[in-house]
Amino acid sequence: MERVAVDIMGPLPRSDKGNCYVLSAIDYFTKWPEAYAIPDQEAETVADALVGGLISRFGVPDSIHSDQGRNFESRVFSIMCSRFGIQKTRTTPLRPQSDGLVERLHRTLGQQLAILTAEHQRDWDEHLPLVLMACRSAVQDSTTCTPSLLMLGRELRTPAELSFGRPPDAPAVPAGPEYARKLQDRLEIAHAFARRQQEQAGVRQKRNYDVRAKGRHFTAGELVWVYNPRRKKGRCPKLDSQWVGPCRVLERMGEVVYRVQMPHNRRRLALHRDRLAPYQGRAAPQASEGHQSGLPVSLPASPEAMLLLPNDVPVVQSEAPQRARPQRARRAPRRFDDFVCSLVGEELCSGGVM
Repeated sequence: MERVAVDIMGPLPRSDKGNCYVLSAIDYFTKWPEAYAIPDQEAETVADALVGGLISRFGVPDSIHSDQGRNFESRVFSIMCSRFGIQKTRTTPLRPQSDGLVERLHRTLGQQLAILTAEHQRDWDEHLPLVLMACRSAVQDSTTCTPSLLMLGRELRTPAELSFGRPPDAPAVPAGPEYARKLQDRLEIAHAFARRQQEQAGVRQKRNYDVRAKGRHFTAGELVWVYNPRRKKGRCPKLDSQWVGPCRVLERMGEVVYRVQMPHNRRRLALHRDRLAPYQGRAAPQASEGHQSGLPVSLPASPEAMLLLPNDVPVVQSEAPQRARPQRARRAPRRFDDFVCSLVGEELCSGGVM
């Protein structure tokens, strides 16, 4: 319980008890899950559920990791973290992979609740504790241990054990002091084994991710496009450009996180590398006092890059010399022609043009 990830799942159908959301929390080391059914996702409701559930049972964690939801970024949640001495970290915008552990828990909870919930879907919160019991007694792929073994030092007694009894080779429970000593030794052995397994799993998962990963690193001062999808009333999002730019990279904050200055409102955002694309232009943008963005866009170097131009950013033509095009001769439209008919020689001749 040193580093805990939290998130909100929902909205779900309102249950008979008045709950619509699930506040989930999971320990990064032991993979021990916690989930609380709550009626809303207000900051006070989330803080009360964490204090009354997670913190009161397992103590204060060193850090809490979440997305940039308003409930987790609110002043109430910030005061709760400061009072308990909790370090608060958050993901980058539009990057749920940064909180992938709790997102995977949501997928498991959704699959299990879909099996157990009745057809009217108003009793899902009644099945939540049993679903958590199944998750806590299941072997995790990264640790090759159950969360209950790493958290409690023992396996949970499942309905199968109550029905068929303990396995024949299971050791008997010793007396008090001896049991406490053996329990502590068992926890230390289990934790050391889990650490080795997680290191190997991290190397394996990174190798599998790097096979499909694309992108490159950016330097400070470089111009980039930023993937920033927005929905506007009365406009089709499929026909709007989802890229904004050019934006300037201010600094590299981590291995894959950069601080970027947006063109329109001059905001400085911490963005993941996956949301950035290199800007390719023949002329560097200059400051423009007349436009609200302040960073006009130069003409892209290729026709493919023109597809990435946003609609609300002006285009500055390059200063490269252009060839003089020949003047095309203009003629009057044919609807202005005046036709005169003559019967001389029974021939039809046309008149001149006015």
